[in-house]
Amino acid sequence: MSKSFNRVIKVIMVLTYVIIFLPIAVIILMSFNNNEYGMMPFEFSFKWYQYLFTKSELLPATILSLKLAVSVCLVTVIIGTISALGMQYLPRKILMFFQPISQLPIIIPWLVQSIALLLLFNFVGIGRSYVSMFFGNLIVVLPYVLMMVAGRFADADRTPEDAARMLGAKPFKVFVDVIFPMLLPGIISGALMSFMVCFNAFCMQYYLAPFGIRTLPIEIYTLVKVGYKPDLNALASILILMSTLIVLALNKLGYSAKKLFG
Repeated sequence: MSKSFNRVIKVIMVLTYVIIFLPIAVIILMSFNNNEYGMMPFEFSFKWYQYLFTKSELLPATILSLKLAVSVCLVTVIIGTISALGMQYLPRKILMFFQPISQLPIIIPWLVQSIALLLLFNFVGIGRSYVSMFFGNLIVVLPYVLMMVAGRFADADRTPEDAARMLGAKPFKVFVDVIFPMLLPGIISGALMSFMVCFNAFCMQYYLAPFGIRTLPIEIYTLVKVGYKPDLNALASILILMSTLIVLALNKLGYSAKKLFG
């Protein structure tokens, strides 16, 4: 390729990264600006971080969202891993039918699903409640774990599993010593996806959350309508930092993005 073409590719690459990371940089910068409206001149201050942890309504909503996402993630990983393992032992014709069906909660718009689930929960008498919100989020994130774990299982070398069975290892021993370590990258990637999707599932939470209960997406939606303070920028900066630390920790442990999602 010519030098001019290489320059064009590099310029496009730089512009792409600027478009991706510039809004994040602005959010972090404005979280340290003393001005309530994010206007210049810039005056460095930790005022909004202090406000976030003392007076803001965002922190309780964030804690609620974290509790919901963690609980849904744990249950999803258990059910999804067991289901993905069971899928591998189905007859091929049944498997080819079941795989597309299991991905429907991803394909169907969440607005349609959330309204349908609300009607269903109202019909059975649960209505808008913590139970309906939990199961609603569980339904939409379960396919991610199924796909990640099943994909990992399909691409893995099954020779160690067969060897363990031939040497007389019991099924539980085979799972703990052979299958689980083999599936661990898929389980971690599925857990991360389910956590992130549940944490951000505004539509599902908006329709299924009990009246007066606000998760972080609902709280942000409410604040955007009436006007919000830069404590939202401070919270966003903390979440960005936490996400970055998690990614760095996974890379340090040897679970790169290619290994988890490749």
